[in-house]
Amino acid sequence: MSESENTNCKDPAGHWKHLCELRKQGKEQEVKDLMADPGHRCLNCNTVAKHAQNLCSPSPFSKV
Repeated sequence: MSESENTNCKDPAGHWKHLCELRKQGKEQEVKDLMADPGHRCLNCNTVAKHAQNLCSPSPFSKV
């Protein structure tokens, strides 16, 4: 079973641009930039990101 199937990734073809994958590659500054001003949360790992395309299972949330 591939890693994207393990994590229930909604976009296996785009998994290379998800925060979990970027962290594994040690791209901490890129991860930090993508997490700035978040509007989406990953339902798998609870990580937040500005854009849904950077999460395996994104869900939008409202800012209070």
